[in-house]
Formats: sequence, C-alpha cells, structure tokens
Amino acid sequence: MKIQLSKMDVIWSYIGTLMSMGANLLMLPFLMYFLDGNMLGLWYVFASIGAIATLFDMGFSVTFARNITYCWSGARELKKEDVEFVDNTEPDYRLMKQVLSTCKIIYGILGGAALLLLLTVGTAYVSYVSRDISGFTPIIAWIIYAIAAFLNLYYGYFSSFLRGVGAVDQANKNIVYARLAQIILTIILLCCGTGLIGVCAAYLVYGTVFRLLGKQHFYKYKGIGEDLNRINEKADKKQVKELFIVVWHNAWKDGLISIANYFCNQASTVICSMYLSLSEVGIYSIGVQIAQAIAQISGTLYTAYQPQLQSAYINGNKEQMKKSMSIIVMTFVYLFVLGTFMVIIVGLPILRIIKPSTVVSIPVLLGLCVYQFMLKFRNCYTSYFSCTNRVLYVGGFIVSAVLCVALSLLMIGPMHLGVWGLICAQVLSQVVYNVWKWPLKAHREMQLSAIEMIKVGTVEGFKSLKGLVPGLK
Repeated sequence: MKIQLSKMDVIWSYIGTLMSMGANLLMLPFLMYFLDGNMLGLWYVFASIGAIATLFDMGFSVTFARNITYCWSGARELKKEDVEFVDNTEPDYRLMKQVLSTCKIIYGILGGAALLLLLTVGTAYVSYVSRDISGFTPIIAWIIYAIAAFLNLYYGYFSSFLRGVGAVDQANKNIVYARLAQIILTIILLCCGTGLIGVCAAYLVYGTVFRLLGKQHFYKYKGIGEDLNRINEKADKKQVKELFIVVWHNAWKDGLISIANYFCNQASTVICSMYLSLSEVGIYSIGVQIAQAIAQISGTLYTAYQPQLQSAYINGNKEQMKKSMSIIVMTFVYLFVLGTFMVIIVGLPILRIIKPSTVVSIPVLLGLCVYQFMLKFRNCYTSYFSCTNRVLYVGGFIVSAVLCVALSLLMIGPMHLGVWGLICAQVLSQVVYNVWKWPLKAHREMQLSAIEMIKVGTVEGFKSLKGLVPGLK
C-alpha cells in the first residue's frame, strides 16, 4: 500500500516534536526552581545513563520499522540488502505477522537484559556520583527511572510500527497525550514536595501511557488487527530464525550506529560528571538539552518523511525521493537558524529571570548548537541510505564516536579545557569525515545538485508552509 504524507501528518509531526522536546523545556523552569543544583545535575545523569537502555535495542526498532513499511508497501519477501521492488500491491499480512512475532521475542530478551544492567551497574554508578547527598532519595528515584527505561524499550517498537505503516499523525498524537500527562504530573508532584522521586515517577507514567497508546492504535489502524487475526498460522521457530537472520544483517549495524550516537551525544554528560561538580553538570546539560531541542524540532520532517521515502524507493519513484530529500534538508537548515536565534533572544533571558546561576552562556550554547546542527544535518543524508536498506555509514559513525570520546577525555582531563574541551572534541570528531562524506555521496547517487536542492527545498517547503498556515500567501 502506497504511503503518502498528508498535511495532517506534517502538522502533527511538528506538534508531536514540539511537545516531545518542548515538554523538557516547559518542565525546565520547574525543575530549576524546585530542585537544587545537585538534584538537577543528578536528573541529567539519570537521563544519560538511562539512555544506555536504548542501546540494547541494537538497531532492531529501526530495522523492524523499515521492514514493516516494506510489508505494508506490498513486499512479499524481505532481503538482507536492498528491497524487492513492487508496484503498489496490497500489504502482506502473513509476512507482517511473522515480523511482529519475531519482534516480541527479541524485545523480551533485550528488555530483561537492559533492566538487569541498569539495576546493577547503573545503581552502583548513581550511588558513586551521589555519594555526597544524604538519604535514599537518589537510589529510590533511580530505580523508578530504570523501570521506566525498561518499559520504554520493551514496548517502544509500536510507535515505530505506526510510522512504518504511515500512521504518522497518530504516532505523534500519542506523544502529545503522553507528554501532557508527564508535564502535568511533574508539576503537581514537584509542588507537593516529592522532588526528584516525583520527576522520575512522572517519567514512568509518560512511558507507560505512550506505549499503551501505540499498541492500541497500531492494531486499530486501517483494520490491521483484524487482518492479522485472519492469519491463523503462527510463526514457528524456523520462520522466526530465518527472519531474525534477515533482520540481523542490518540490525547490528543500526545497533552500532545507536551506540555511536550515544557516545557522540549522551556520553559527554557522563564524562562531565567525572570531572565537574553535579551543579556544573546540570548547567552544561541544560545547554545540551536546548541545542538538542532546536535540532530535533528543526528536523521534524526528517522523521516524518521516512515512510514516504521508503515507499517511494520501493516503488521506484526517483523524483519523489529527490523532492522529499530537498524538503527535509532545506527545512531543517532554515528552522535551525531561526530556532537558535529565537532561543538566544527570548529563551535564555527568561531562564535567567528564573534562576540566573544555572543558565548556560551564549557562546557555549552556540558551540553546542553548531555540533547538534552537524549531527542532524549528517542524519538527513544518511536517512537516504537507510531507506534503501543500506547501512553504509556504520564504520564512519563508529570511528567518529571513538574519536569523540578520546578527544573529550583528553581535553577535559589532562588539557583542563572544561566544557569548551568537550565542544571542540565533538565538533572535530564529525568534521573529519561524516559531516561531508554522506551528503556528497547521496547527492551523487540521486543526481541532485546542491543548487537544485536549495531551489526545490525552498519552493516546496514554502508551499507546505502555506498549506499549513491558513491565509499565508
């Protein structure tokens, strides 16, 4: 079944992204007001360690979602490399059911392993960094956070599946509903004096609501649940094994990419906590969070267009792929520049009013924004290769991740460059290869010049904007 992004898909993608990233920004003033410097820094340490749980995904969610799109687009067979080209045929529900059965088994194993690691090694690390904080609050809060991270991993694939079948609007509605629940509960619990424990409890509620909604709406979407129930045969061990081999061919590569992204993004906070105080870690993490929010919101179409890109490729529609890529890249560039400007002019002054001592400086924020721009710009292009079921960039990502960590430890440790050492290390790790290699290769393969991309992306992006904003001419 052909997937075509609708106006409502785009609208809800922006609302969902704004809510997802904006939720953290909306909660930030309350976190800064009700939590002291140590507890605020510890919250960001939780987030960085908890992100390790997502590494146990091993790339399966990305690969499974991609294969769900292929099944939905009519593929009768899944391949290790590339895809079976089709002509808008009906979905293969038998193959889709096999994918779902295999997915459930794999995530049961991965989720259990992640929870075990978080409750053992994770607890030991939290105990170490919070050794100067009296009481059991850090450990209790961490256990709640660890359980939430486990549930997010175990049931998280339903959101990817919704996007995989083209239900982009519903996937983003689920984000909005779950984030609203988290925001409201966080504010209430903080006002009630529950501190960090309340913040973690609200995060647990967010994950639970988001995953339950994802499962419910996936089976309801265009009667998928009913069609799957008509397939009486269950996937046997042989089918699960064969499908696992096919999926694993690219999943391990996507997994390594997830690990590389973790070390390029989240590891800096963990490294910070080894050399700086928790209060300083909190200030740095606020800057990282703001820069990531700008990048995430600016790159909304990158995520929204994935199913359409995959569907266009499997149906051999090269012009649609060129158009989609142009819109993705140029919209990201324009929105990132605008978002950075607005944060500096409006956002930082507001945070300074709330708590001047915990606001990152403008030069540091700009440095972090440059790095986040490079990461997301790179990803806009690697999405082209992943849509063609080719994960060519895994080696480059791993080398950059190793380089990033090594330079970060060197610059913040022996060289004593502090936060600027981290920023320089991160930027250098991407400049040497990834930030120019994949855009260049993608442009050559698509036979799409930079000038053509700018023209098409600007014109089509403005057309989309006119369609989203009534009265705009």
